[in-house]
Amino acid sequence: MVKRLLNDSPREMLSLASRELFQAIKMSEGRIVIGDARVRGCNLVQYVCNAEVCAAFGSDIVAINAYNPQRPIFPGLPSKNPEDDEPFREIQVPIGRGWSAREVRALIGRPLMTSLLAAPSYGGGMVDTGFTEAKGDTIAGAALITKKNVELVVEQGFDILALYGWCEEKDLIEHVRETKKLVGDRILIESGVPHGPGLIYAKNSPYQLRDLIGPDYAIKLVKAGADIIQIPAVGSLPGFTPEHVGAIIDAVHAEGALVTVGIHNSQEGTDIETIRRIAIDNKTLGADMQMLGDAGLNENMGLPETIMALCIALKGHRHTYRRMTESVMR
Repeated sequence: MVKRLLNDSPREMLSLASRELFQAIKMSEGRIVIGDARVRGCNLVQYVCNAEVCAAFGSDIVAINAYNPQRPIFPGLPSKNPEDDEPFREIQVPIGRGWSAREVRALIGRPLMTSLLAAPSYGGGMVDTGFTEAKGDTIAGAALITKKNVELVVEQGFDILALYGWCEEKDLIEHVRETKKLVGDRILIESGVPHGPGLIYAKNSPYQLRDLIGPDYAIKLVKAGADIIQIPAVGSLPGFTPEHVGAIIDAVHAEGALVTVGIHNSQEGTDIETIRRIAIDNKTLGADMQMLGDAGLNENMGLPETIMALCIALKGHRHTYRRMTESVMR
């Protein structure tokens, strides 16, 4: 029998099929936290990968961000072949080559999520901090939505595949539709616009940022096959007022899907009082999950103390401390 993800032990969480995971999240009544752990960049804590830190500070689900399924790495873990870490010895960052997502999933005892991006259509090319060009099948460090990458994500053991896009509505909707046909119920699909285009490809993005996604767009994504819709959290992006976010959440719930609100835009590195306010404001509106992004200090993960503060605000000390301390062997 499926119970709340909130109450599942690590082993129980990892045993859930996709529809069971969906139901377990839904039953948790807005108390599920997703910690974003970037792998295109250094690890925050020396010799520990970011996914381990996110799990250790209370995250129920860990999102492996800027992940390339064709070239997986998990900085902070020692590479299976020590020679792979030699070029990085002087900066003391083992790159974790040779580890699979399935192994990391078992290591931290949490369901894993990752994202693929739709090619941008706002114009302006790709502008990213320090690296100004897109290369091959990646953009902004993340892999593009292709049949090959979708199949690899499923094969590698991820529980949730997020399809995001700062692009024309019809393009992202079609990606969701085609991906759903390909994966069926093998993996949950999240889609949406989690934050503004920022430095990525902002040349022709709408001036009024709430135009990035609204109730009608969200409903179209659900009808195309998305199980979960991610939108910016109230207080995280200009224009995303309680009225706007609440309308999207109500519309998505009416279609039988779930909503993740994303705390991005560098607020991953804010003070814990701000995180608590965002947490309660969005829980009040009915958000099923809240995701703390990866731009804490250096675009690797949110500050550990903000992850814990978000968890405590949403699910109290008892559920947070249990999630932090329960052995992955349980």
